[in-house]
Parts: sequence; C-alpha cells; structure tokens
Amino acid sequence: FSFSPSTIEINVGDTVTWTNKESATHTVTSDSGTELSSSSLSKNEAYSHTFTTAGEYNYHCSFHTSMRGKVIVR
Repeated sequence: FSFSPSTIEINVGDTVTWTNKESATHTVTSDSGTELSSSSLSKNEAYSHTFTTAGEYNYHCSFHTSMRGKVIVR
C-alpha cells in the first residue's frame, strides 16, 4: 500500500505511468486540482499522464489516503 518510488523528478513533457501491482484497487488522485485523476485501477491496470507544466504535484490514492506521492517537474 504505497507508491514506489514515492517521489520522482522528471522534465516537462515527460510521461509517468503508474501500474497497480497489488490486489487492492487504487487511484492516482491530485491532492489539489485535477491534474491527476485516474479511474479505479485493479491489479495490473495502469494510468499515464504527461506533465506539460513545471511544478510539484502531490497525489494520493482516494481509497487509501495514507498512500501519498509526489512528482517534481523541472
């Protein structure tokens, strides 16, 4: 029940893909705003997002709010 790695640094224009490797359903959901908004991801399902603006993007799983992560876009 964690994002791994919990923090990543990427460049503007890069795409990040999250793949659920657990049996529990998870989401990738922005802490604020709507930048990241996956549907419910079952085991082996994936969600991708291309970051077009520099900044820090904090996110969580809407089902398991202790699951947190951050994308730093340079």
